[in-house]
Amino acid sequence: SFMNPTEIFELTFALKVVLWVEAIVYLGIGIVEIFDDFFRKLPSWTKLNGKLNAYLFMEDKMQHKFHAAICFFLGFIALNGIIEGAVSRFEIELLFIGLALIMMLLWMILPPGRLALLMMLTKPETYLSVIMFVLFSDLIRAEIFYLCLGLNIWGLIVYFLNTRKNINPYTYKRFHDDVVEAGIPKSRIKAMDKMAGFKDI
Repeated sequence: SFMNPTEIFELTFALKVVLWVEAIVYLGIGIVEIFDDFFRKLPSWTKLNGKLNAYLFMEDKMQHKFHAAICFFLGFIALNGIIEGAVSRFEIELLFIGLALIMMLLWMILPPGRLALLMMLTKPETYLSVIMFVLFSDLIRAEIFYLCLGLNIWGLIVYFLNTRKNINPYTYKRFHDDVVEAGIPKSRIKAMDKMAGFKDI
């Protein structure tokens, strides 16, 4: 039975492990990305015609800081739970929704071929989501559970009916060529090609 609004759930060992992982991973990423402005290497696509493009610079900054904000937010909730030794229903629900929103995004941007599976397997959200759904979904309200499920399903709908439609043909070769065109560093392209089992002729 799910918790009532004022009920406090004492941390079990499993939840403690999940919260520690979230606190370390997300708070770590969040803090680094909030304060990395003076040492972060800008992505190659922010340069156009050999000079930094002001608009692309701002776009990249916004995306990067949005990512930082979401990570910090998730990590903060997890750390608060660890410090308090317990979580409220709302805190657990926020963690569920935060993970569902990240998973939704990951489904939407699955790259073609083998790389899709590898991307999902290397993201902590994949494992954290499965663990949360399996072990703690009984603590949250049914409507929050279905909302999280719905967000994941929406991500898949967008992937099949929007992402795959817009990127045509949806092949790794096309993806590879576009990555090259975007001016991504050769070492990174090589690593992606290797993971995808792609040989550039």
